[in-house]
Amino acid sequence: MATFPWGESAVVLMELGFPVNKFTLDDATLGKLDGVGVLDGTLLGDDVSSYCREISISRGRSDQLQAVSAGTATFTLVNNDRRFDPINTSSPYWDSTNNRSGVTPRRKVTVTLDGETVFTGRITDIDVSYEQNLSTVSITASDDFVLLANTTTGTAFTPPAELSGTRVTSILDLAEVNYPATSRSISSGTATLSATALNDNENALTYLQKCAESEQGYLYVSGNGTLTFTNRIAPSFATVSATFDDTGANIPYSALSVRYGQEFLYNKVICQTSSGTPQEADDVASQTEWGISTLSLSDLLLSTDAQALTLSERLLSLYSIPQYRFDNIGVNLNRLTAPQRATVLGLEIADVISLTRTYSTGTPSSVTQYYSIEGISHKISPAKHEMEIRLAPADLVYPLILDDATSGVLDSVYALS
Repeated sequence: MATFPWGESAVVLMELGFPVNKFTLDDATLGKLDGVGVLDGTLLGDDVSSYCREISISRGRSDQLQAVSAGTATFTLVNNDRRFDPINTSSPYWDSTNNRSGVTPRRKVTVTLDGETVFTGRITDIDVSYEQNLSTVSITASDDFVLLANTTTGTAFTPPAELSGTRVTSILDLAEVNYPATSRSISSGTATLSATALNDNENALTYLQKCAESEQGYLYVSGNGTLTFTNRIAPSFATVSATFDDTGANIPYSALSVRYGQEFLYNKVICQTSSGTPQEADDVASQTEWGISTLSLSDLLLSTDAQALTLSERLLSLYSIPQYRFDNIGVNLNRLTAPQRATVLGLEIADVISLTRTYSTGTPSSVTQYYSIEGISHKISPAKHEMEIRLAPADLVYPLILDDATSGVLDSVYALS
C-alpha cells in the first residue's frame, strides 16, 4: 500500500505471479478436500503501488447519447530491477515451472483508493522503456468489456419478446458467453424487446449495447468490476449522492466547464425498430426558432412501433431546446477532507450529484443544478490526485405519495415509480 502526503491510500493489485495452493494428490495440506488446495491454484494479486509513478483511469462515456466505452487504466511503473520485464527470468514474477513470465496480458488488476475499489480490469498491453539508467513499464488494462468484445453468441437463435433487462441476462447466460452471475447487476428494464433472431456469431458487447440503446439505460462495468445495466428512468428517481459547490459549505471543485450550443439540440427525433416504420416526434416551435436538427436511432430492438414512438417523444422532450449545462467538473482530492474524499471516491456512473456555481457579478448570483454522472477519470501521481467527472442534466422526479400535501400533487415533480 502507498500513502500519499495528503492522507489518501492506494493499493494496486496485479495478478503477476503464478498460481499457488494447487490441489496436489496425497499432499497432507494441499490434497485435502475442502482445504486450501484449489484445482488450478490461486493466482494472488501483488501490490505494486509503491512502484507506481502515475496512474490514469478513465471510465464511462463522453455524453449521454453515446454507448459507454470500456473502462481503461494505465500504470507507469518503475522497472529499474526489471521485475516487470516479461523476458527477465530473474524477476520475482517468473514462473520457472512453466518457463514463462506472470507479467502477461489478461491478468486481473484492481485499484483501491481509501478502501474504495475504483477500477477492476485485465491487462491488455505491456510496454517497456529504457532511458539511460531509468527503466519504466507502462501497463494498460481494460475492464471486462474487453471480454464481451471478444465473445460471440455462436449459432443463431430467436429469443422471446421480453424486457430489456431479461434480454441482457439471457445473453449473459448463454453457454458461449457465460458471464459470471456474481459479477453483474441487471435491472429488469422498462422497454420490451422484440422476438427477433440473432445472427450467427453476434458480437456480445455490440448486441448488449444495442439493448441499452433501445432501453436508453446505462450498460457499464462498475469500479468494483460489476457489469451493470439500468433502465431509462433509474436516474430520474435517484437520490443525490454528492453535493458540490464553490462556497465552502460542501465538496469543493477545482474546475468547471460549461457547454451551451447545438450539440444537444434535436427538435426532430426519429426512432425505428429493425422491422418497423420510422416513428417521428417534432417540436415545431423549436424548429421554427432554431431550424430543424434531427436525431435518428435505427435498428432498435423494441417490439412495437408504439414503443419506438414513445422513445422518440421522450428524447424530444430532453433535447428540443438548447440547454445551458455544466459539462464536467474537476476535483482536486489533495484538498478534500477524509469524509469528502470517501464520498467522491464512492461515486459511480449514473449517480446523481448537485452542483452549485456562484457569481460575483450579474444575475442570478448562483445556479444550482442536478446532473447524472456520465464518466469518471482519475490522474494520480505522488504529488497530486485530480479527478474529472463528466456530466449530463438529470431530470429528477420523486415517488408519488397518496394524500401527501406535497408529494401527492399531480403534474409536478412527483410521479409513479
